[in-house]
Amino acid sequence: MVEDAHVNLKGVLEYFDRFTQPGDYICVEDTNPKKPSVLGQGLIKELGYAAFGPQKLNELKSFLIGRSQRYLVDQRYTDFFG
Repeated sequence: MVEDAHVNLKGVLEYFDRFTQPGDYICVEDTNPKKPSVLGQGLIKELGYAAFGPQKLNELKSFLIGRSQRYLVDQRYTDFFG
């Protein structure tokens, strides 16, 4: 599952939590507190970044509390782009 809604992240993850099984992946997009200033720029740092805010990341952290036995962070993908 790929989540990219930007609203009610914790509620969305709690809903789908009951359907997940070992080996499933949930990709939560846009949890970085900064976003590119120019859409489509990719990793071109010279164009700058604007504050996106920590709300989505904080909701993800809140969802994961108490679920460490159920969910793992696959660092191969989270760190793939630096």
